[in-house]
Amino acid sequence: MSVADCPELSGIRVAVARHDWEGALDAARARRFDEPAVEADRLDLEADALWWLGRLEECISAREEAYRLYDELDDHRRAGQTAVWLWEHHAIYARPSIAAGWLRRARRALDGDTECVEYGNLLLREAETAHGAAELDEALALSTQALELGRRLRSTDLEAEALQTRGRVLLDQGDLREGMGHLDEAMLFAVEGRLRPFSTGKVYCSLIAACEEVGDFDRAAEWTEATMRWAESNHPFAIWPGICRVHRAVVLKRRGALVEAEAEATRACEELRQSHVGNSATAYAEVGDIRRRLGDLDDAEEAFTRSQEIRGGPCGGLALLRLAQGRVDAAWSIITDCLAGATMPLARAGLLPMFVHVAVAAHDLDAADHALTELDTIVTTFDTPSLQTSALATRGRV
Repeated sequence: MSVADCPELSGIRVAVARHDWEGALDAARARRFDEPAVEADRLDLEADALWWLGRLEECISAREEAYRLYDELDDHRRAGQTAVWLWEHHAIYARPSIAAGWLRRARRALDGDTECVEYGNLLLREAETAHGAAELDEALALSTQALELGRRLRSTDLEAEALQTRGRVLLDQGDLREGMGHLDEAMLFAVEGRLRPFSTGKVYCSLIAACEEVGDFDRAAEWTEATMRWAESNHPFAIWPGICRVHRAVVLKRRGALVEAEAEATRACEELRQSHVGNSATAYAEVGDIRRRLGDLDDAEEAFTRSQEIRGGPCGGLALLRLAQGRVDAAWSIITDCLAGATMPLARAGLLPMFVHVAVAAHDLDAADHALTELDTIVTTFDTPSLQTSALATRGRV
C-alpha cells in the first residue's frame, strides 16, 4: 500500500498539500505502523516536513530509516528516490563522500529501471556531480537524457529541473544564448504554478545564480523579488527564503545599497545555519565583503572567519580584506589559491579582477597583465555588459 491510497496517512497528506509543514510533522509523528510499507511512507513524509522546516539532521535520520524499509521491501523505485534525496541532503551538509555513497546506492537500486521519474532524478544528480568535477560533456549528456525522459513521461518537475541543469552546463561551455534560454524555459513551468515546491525553488534560485554569474543584475533583481514573495508566502519555514536572501544581498550590494544588503545577508546566515551549510558559508562571506566595503574591517574579519569555519577554506573576498588590512602577502596567497581551484570560466571571471587588484598591490604587473588577458578572453565568449565593465575597470587598474 502506497502513500497515495493509505487512509492512515491521509492527515499527513492534507497538511503537506497545504504546505503546513509543522502540521505535517505533528501528524507524521503521532503514531507508528507495524506494516513496513506504511511505516516507510510515514517516515518519508516526516522527512519531507523536516526538510522544509530546515531540520536537516532529523530529516536525514528519518530518510535513512525509510530507505532501509524500502530496500528490505524490494521497492526499488522508492529506495532509489530516497537514496537520491539522501545524496541531496548530505551534499547540502558539505559531506561529499557520504553523498557519493548514496548516489551509488541509488544507481544500484534503479539499475535496469530506466523509464521512471526516479531514474530521471538520479540522472540529474549524476549530471550535477559531473558538472562540479568540470566534466561538462558528461554532464550535458546526462542532463539531456533526463530532459528527454521527463518529456516522455510528461513530468513537468523532471523536465524543468533538467532544463535548468542543462542550461547551467551550457553556460559553462560558453553558450550564453542557449544556456539562458534553457533557464527561461524552465522558469515558465515555475511561474505557471506547474511545479512542486522543491522544483520551483531549485529553478528560481538556479536562474538567479546564473544571472549573477553573467552579470545580468537587472534580471536577477526582478526574479529575486519574485522568489522572495513565493518563498515567504508559501514556505515561511523553508530553507528557500535564506538561499534567496543571499542572492538578494548580492544584488543590493551591486546596486550600492550596502546597509540593506548587510541586513539581508546577516538574516540569511541565521536562516541557513542549521539547514544549508554551503549557502550559510556563502552568506557569511557576503556579510564579510559588505562590511569590508563599509570600512568595518573588524566585523568583516569575524564574518569571514565564520565562513571559513563552515566552508573549510578562504574565498576571494577575504583576499580583498587582507589587502585593506595592509597584508599584501596574505592577500596574494589567498587569491592565488582561490584562482587555482576555479575551473569554470564564469567562476574565474569573478576572481580575476580580485587577482589583478592584489597583483598590482604586490607590484607583480606581469601576473596582473596575464590575468587581464584571460579575463578579456572570457568576456569575448560571454560578452555581457557587466563583464565588459569589469574587464575595462580591471584594465584601468593595470
